[in-house]
This record gives sequence, C-alpha cells and structure tokens, in this order.
Amino acid sequence: MSAREDFTCKKTILTAAAILSLCGSSTIAAPQPATNNQPMTRQFKPSKQQLRQLILDLQVTALKCDQKTAVITKDVFQLIEVFRTKTNRFPRSLSELKRFSDQHAGIDKQPALPPENPYNDSNLVSKELRQELINAGTPPTEFCKILIEEDPYLSSSFPLSLNNVKLNPQKEAPGAIIVKHNRDYLAVWCMGFTGKPIIDEKTQLPLIFFKDFSNTSG
Repeated sequence: MSAREDFTCKKTILTAAAILSLCGSSTIAAPQPATNNQPMTRQFKPSKQQLRQLILDLQVTALKCDQKTAVITKDVFQLIEVFRTKTNRFPRSLSELKRFSDQHAGIDKQPALPPENPYNDSNLVSKELRQELINAGTPPTEFCKILIEEDPYLSSSFPLSLNNVKLNPQKEAPGAIIVKHNRDYLAVWCMGFTGKPIIDEKTQLPLIFFKDFSNTSG
C-alpha cells in the first residue's frame, strides 16, 4: 500500500514549502561547542546540492514511514472490527482495546498496543531528520498516539464526503491514529510525515479504513 502527503505526480514528493518549513526557511541548526556550559547553535544555509539531498532523504523517509504507518493502522482497524463483532460495541479507550487484545492473543495480525511509531524509528528516520521534525514543531512520539472518539455524525456517506469535508482532527503528531465510531459505523485514519492525514495514492483522498455495521445483528 502506498500513500502520499503533499506530494505531486505518482511519486512521493514533499512540496518545497513543506521541506523549507522543516529546514527552518532554508536554514538548518548546526550544533556548536558549548561555552560556559551553555549549548550553542548556529544557522547555516544549505547549498543546492545539500538541499537536493535533503529533499531526496525526505521523500524516501516519508514514503517508508507513511507505508508502515498505514499497515499499522489497518491492523488496528481490523482489531477493532473483531472487538465490535465479539462485544457488539466499540472500545471506549485504548486501555480497553489493549485488554481485549491481550485476552485474544490468537487474532491474526494483532498489533502491539500502543504500536511503535515509525516516524521515531532510528532505522527509518535519521537523528538529524528527527531533530528537524522537532524544530518544525511536529515531534514524533515514541509510540503511535491512538485517539478513540465516538462521533454521532458518522454515517454510510462518510467515505463519499472526503472531497468536501475536512477530517477532524486535520492535524496531529506524525504517526497518530484516529478512530471515530458510533453504533453502526467505524472510520480509522492516520497522520503522515507532515502531521496531516496520509493520502491514498489511487484516490488522492485521505486514506480511510471504513466499515458499515448497520446491517449486522445485535
């Protein structure tokens, strides 16, 4: 599964504005030796070659993290599906979902709760890039933040309204997973590298996992 956030064409390409914002308006903070026990930094403007390399690093990292986060989100969605089927309701909190998960260890593709955040994974995101995310005001958390909320306005038309309606929340920490539900419907989406909903490359709309339970018994 591929996803893209503020990208163009069929490749995952971050917009120049997003890149510059991560770089602090084309400047990057470089650590300097401390003086009188006070940490110091200086700002330097990257060369065109350095900026191109940074753009490439961002493209590759964003794609890998977005794809991994989408897979984790699907696993969380499927676990909530099982919860709803077995209990005839939705979990009220992450702790309740975790207890259910622990009691049903045989569930296929059972995610760790809370899942480790791909955007904080040192094997995927360099120390320098994580620092730039912090500088940009979107620091990734160690684990994916999972928000579970009842939404009385959720309906069968929700997937068809994505062209006209903004998701709420529209922005969260990278790797956050949003769960909205009511008695009959479940919608789950996740936040990408820029802190906005990950985009489905095929539809060019937010990547949503959705299920209608209105025709199920109970």
